[in-house]
Formats: sequence, C-alpha cells, structure tokens
Amino acid sequence: MKKLLAGLALAGAAAFNVNASVITFDDSSFGGSGSTMFNEIDWDPDTANVTQTDTNGNGSIFGGPDAFMEFGQSLMVNFKNTGSPNYIPTNYEMYLDYMFSGTAEASGSLIDVLFSGGNATLWADTTVNSGAFDAGTATNLGTFSFVSGDCLTRITGVGSCDIKLKFTANPGYFYYNGNDIAGNNAVYSDLIVTLQDIIGLSPDYNGIPGSTQHFEIRHDGNQTFSVPEPASLAVLGLGLLGLRLSRRSKS
Repeated sequence: MKKLLAGLALAGAAAFNVNASVITFDDSSFGGSGSTMFNEIDWDPDTANVTQTDTNGNGSIFGGPDAFMEFGQSLMVNFKNTGSPNYIPTNYEMYLDYMFSGTAEASGSLIDVLFSGGNATLWADTTVNSGAFDAGTATNLGTFSFVSGDCLTRITGVGSCDIKLKFTANPGYFYYNGNDIAGNNAVYSDLIVTLQDIIGLSPDYNGIPGSTQHFEIRHDGNQTFSVPEPASLAVLGLGLLGLRLSRRSKS
C-alpha cells in the first residue's frame, strides 16, 4: 500500500469529514437485535494476500515504485458508539471483503505505499462458524469504492495506513437521523489500518524483469463514516451556484 496499505487525501469528501456520524444499523432482517447505534466499526486482525510485480525491472523493491494488488476478508469485531457499550453480533458474522491496488517503493528500512484503486464489500453472514466467510448465506449490506489512500511502514512490518472510501449502502440497513442513507452519494468512510507484520516479503525478486512475488500482511482496522447534514449540502450548493453566477456575470 503507498506508504503499504494506505494517509488519505480527503478528496471531494473533505467538507463533510469533520466528525464521525452516529449511524443506526438495523440488522433485524437477518437475526440481529434490531437498531444498533455506532460511530465506529472495529475490525479483527486478518491476513491479506499481496502480489507485487517488479515494474521497473531492476530486480528489487528499491529504486522505484512497483505495482501491487492486495485482497482479503476482515472479520468485524464489534460496533462502537461514544458513551455506549460496544455491540458484538452473535446471530451473524460481518465481513469486509476487499481488493486494493497501487504502487510500493522501499527506501532504507521504510516502504512508501500509494493506493490507486480498489473496492470493498460489506457482508453479514448468517452462518456463524468462527470466522469463515460463507458467500451462500451472506447478505450484501453495501459497497465501498476507493477514493484515496496511502501508508508508511517498515520492511519489518510495523506501520499505519488510511484509506478514504465512498460508501454506497443497500436499502434497509443504515439510517442517519431516521433517514435511510441508501442512495446518498455523499457518504464517505475512513478506514484506519494498523500494520502488524509483513510475512514473506523479499527485498529482491527472483527471475527475469517483470517477475512477481507473493507475501502476506497482518493488520487490523477501525472504520468511521461521515454523513453530511442536509444544511451542509445546501450551503455547498449555494456556494457552487454563486460561483457559477459570478462566472456568468464576468462573461
């Protein structure tokens, strides 16, 4: 990831990412307790698979950025809400199924990672079997599209990363101020990742230029969501309208 799994520029969501929004999660349709309020989701440590390509053909992770692709699934630990007890589901398991790509470059003992794309899907799996994801019994709660992200870590594997994602919720699960956030194109999510270990990474590639290496990354994460207030959207709209009228008057 740029700096190996993702400091993220806030891109177009910056105006709305002041504080994490308190969202109500309705899991009653798949055996949950009903309405749970949260402003953070805590993700269990997991191991991601990474394929990295010797883009520069120099046989090393040093001396230029090399392309990578990372994918995996992370089990949710619990929902957190400031001032309230955490909620840990018992009738289902929740997963973040993800795939990210970008470039990574080593300098000294550090690896600088820049993400360039990717996506993630949020699932609720009603087959409870201690961490195994079962696609046949899983409900798609929403999808995340990549906005920006980078991270900085050591070759030995300790570091942190941030990924900015745009969240498209499926109807009937997530509510903000009583309104279903499905269809709200201004909902964003920050995924803060803590890198714990890099397993199997080699500073040097084997084989001809363009060869690949495969390794694993151990990490966990915390995720928060930002839902804009209607007033914020209105102010933004008026600002853009004023800018447009100003340009028209000048012309």
